[in-house]
Amino acid sequence: MPKINLLFMFENNQENCSCYIPALRQSAIGTDIQDAREKALELIPTSFENLVLFDNYFEEIQVAGKTFQALIEKSEETDGFICYLPNFRLGGSGETVEEAKRNALKIIELQNITTVRYEATYQMVIVDQSDSNVVEHTEQIVW
Repeated sequence: MPKINLLFMFENNQENCSCYIPALRQSAIGTDIQDAREKALELIPTSFENLVLFDNYFEEIQVAGKTFQALIEKSEETDGFICYLPNFRLGGSGETVEEAKRNALKIIELQNITTVRYEATYQMVIVDQSDSNVVEHTEQIVW
């Protein structure tokens, strides 16, 4: 059966956990990581035939003297870029990656955020093409 590797990005706090799949631009909210992961799996199409995967990558970015991972995505709406910081659940957009990063940092600065608001974790999930999107393997990613 065809398989696909997908990065799952989790943002966890005391109230809930969100799971975002950057390649699909889909997200789900759950009570914890396991619940959010299960809900996110339901968003994956069972047929990979017409599946559209979006480009994205991570870069390190400095916030208040600490290094964080920033998700960089191409914006389909504006033909620009989005820089999203999972640890803050905030991001910025711009015509270039550098402008998007600057705008994300400005938003954090304007909101006077100096501490991490969410625990960000990442998993690489291998999903097969079946009616139930069976997960064959999950690997925790540590940066």
